[in-house]
Amino acid sequence: MTAPLATPAATTAALPQGGVWRRRLPGLGLAVVLAVASYWLATLPGLKVVGPLTVALLIGIALRSTMGLPALLTEGTRYSARTVLRLGIVLMGARLDFGLVAKVGPRVLLLALAVIVGGILGIRWVTQRFGVPEKLGTLLAVGTSICGASAVVAASSVTRAEEEDTTLAVGLCGILGTVGVLFYVFVGPLLGLSTAQLAILSGATLHEVAQVMAAAFTWGNSAGDLGTLVKLTRVVLLAPALVVLGLASGAGGKVRYSWKEPPIPWFVLGFLAVGVLGSVGVLPAVAKAGLSTASVFLMVMAMAAMGLGTHLSMVRRAGMRVVYAGLAGFAGLALSAWALIQLLSIQ
Repeated sequence: MTAPLATPAATTAALPQGGVWRRRLPGLGLAVVLAVASYWLATLPGLKVVGPLTVALLIGIALRSTMGLPALLTEGTRYSARTVLRLGIVLMGARLDFGLVAKVGPRVLLLALAVIVGGILGIRWVTQRFGVPEKLGTLLAVGTSICGASAVVAASSVTRAEEEDTTLAVGLCGILGTVGVLFYVFVGPLLGLSTAQLAILSGATLHEVAQVMAAAFTWGNSAGDLGTLVKLTRVVLLAPALVVLGLASGAGGKVRYSWKEPPIPWFVLGFLAVGVLGSVGVLPAVAKAGLSTASVFLMVMAMAAMGLGTHLSMVRRAGMRVVYAGLAGFAGLALSAWALIQLLSIQ
């Protein structure tokens, strides 16, 4: 049975006395423990394709559903779900390599751009038709079109989405991406594409890097490397996508900008700055690898914290229309990419 939620007064009384960091440590410590556990669980065959971000989210939800969230942990988990998440996004800039754009060739770059722009606009339109709330629909569109959970959590801060919407979008991207891997592996050879084209299709449409590797490497090492390269090109394009989202989210004069709340959030600017430093060679390879690893760990912590703050009732409130919208959007994206690969004669 889920423990009853504590009242604000009870929460304050239950927190340890002392400074703000003393109050945050219990929740932060739990997020670290769950992140480590998620990394280990994500190495298991059935969960490897899903990745540690989604695993951490599911663990957090399971714990919240079965044990509740003690008041002692509230402040630390909230800090993990917000501030630690944004720090992880900044460090994620180390994964960017703008030199990839020059390596993949103009037709593959055009394919990646078309998938991202068409995917965000098209899936957003699909979610509207299914009656999915606006911000949740935007998160599904960004996550499906660019790079799954990482894109969702980055976009959620830019668009000021609710944590419940972020949780739903991350979980759905993990599920749909796994379905996509199975589809490409078993049905892909019947699509009339060469092995290289199948790898490109996987890299251009699957949600997570791990999912692309799981699919593309089944057709050989060369196909796996090609699919991963196409996928990483989409990851690079997350940067300009976040800039556009940051500007668009305050359209219509609804948001007053200031140094504290600029049109492009500070953590996005940090994300871009780290990416530029890594791309021009200021950051050595060892530092880039370390920052990239740290970024994923921090975001896994944040996912665990978001799960701990999630009520399963939100899934019931959202309804199956969200699942149907996500599935229809991904299917449309895959079909469009398949057609573009043949139209552009990408080999």
